[in-house]
Amino acid sequence: MALVDYSSSSSSSSSSSLDSEPPSPPPAKKRKPSQPSPSSPLPAPPAQPTSTTTTPLPPLPPTFHDLYAHTVRQSPVDDPTLHQGRRRIIPHVPGNWPSHIYVEWIPLPAQHSLLSSFLSKLQAALAPEVKLNGFLTSDLGAPLPLHVSLSRPFALSTGEKDRFLEGLVDRVGRTGIGRFRLACRGGVEWHRTPDSGRSFLVLRVRSREETDKEKREDAREEERDGDDPINHNPELTVLLARCNTAVESYGQPKLYEWADESRIGDAFHVSIAWSFAEPDEELRRGTAKVFDRAEFRDAIVDMDFEVDGVKAKIGNVVNHIPLAREAKRSRGLFGI
Repeated sequence: MALVDYSSSSSSSSSSSLDSEPPSPPPAKKRKPSQPSPSSPLPAPPAQPTSTTTTPLPPLPPTFHDLYAHTVRQSPVDDPTLHQGRRRIIPHVPGNWPSHIYVEWIPLPAQHSLLSSFLSKLQAALAPEVKLNGFLTSDLGAPLPLHVSLSRPFALSTGEKDRFLEGLVDRVGRTGIGRFRLACRGGVEWHRTPDSGRSFLVLRVRSREETDKEKREDAREEERDGDDPINHNPELTVLLARCNTAVESYGQPKLYEWADESRIGDAFHVSIAWSFAEPDEELRRGTAKVFDRAEFRDAIVDMDFEVDGVKAKIGNVVNHIPLAREAKRSRGLFGI
């Protein structure tokens, strides 16, 4: 069988066409976005910038101090060596509950720092003859609340304590006194208590509203009879009268029995330190010299705090008796 004869031109044309035009590649496939496999780790989130500022801790609520107002008892009998040489004014008797009525002041950080600085400078000025023991911090350095007494230390029996508290709550509530502010306007001085054998460094307090009123009425002050003294603490005076009545009804001694009724408003104070030293003229003069420094006098005298209630500590339990947010209006000439 004869073969088909192709012309040379056709053969060369076909060959050259294959050599000059290479085959086109197949169309590219679209790539799907990669998905992490179940076994592959997830990518780490971007790092957040670290902050160098610290947020201060919120202050402890006042009720915290009520829960921890007593220390751990270290001995079943009175032992002054366990308490810096101090002795109980009322000896411990099983079945009796040591009690105290007061208003509380929890100094703000700036106030605490100012008073701590004052005591530090005063100790340096009085050393080594006088050793100061402060009330501002605990043995562990934690800030402590201060107080204005509305009673002497007294004792209640187990059968009396609940009934006494109920009566005190009623008496305080019937005063109609609302919340008020106290300022350390009376300055600083030493006070000796023969019962305890100690001297106390105290800040005399005055009602903020009353002292502000006196500043606004200087003209009236000049016209006032010198035999008619001003009561710088009308609210505390009323509360003290009610507390004294409650305490006396249980056969206990009243606070400030020695004070003249017209001057009792000047007796209220906050103790900030104590010492066994006698408050002689040299001690008083040295204290006044440090207090009169520019960094202390005006700043301490201007300190104030709110009184929102009365506290009654019976045994190791502190009971808070709140005052009204606003004072009740008197309905008559004598508030009747």
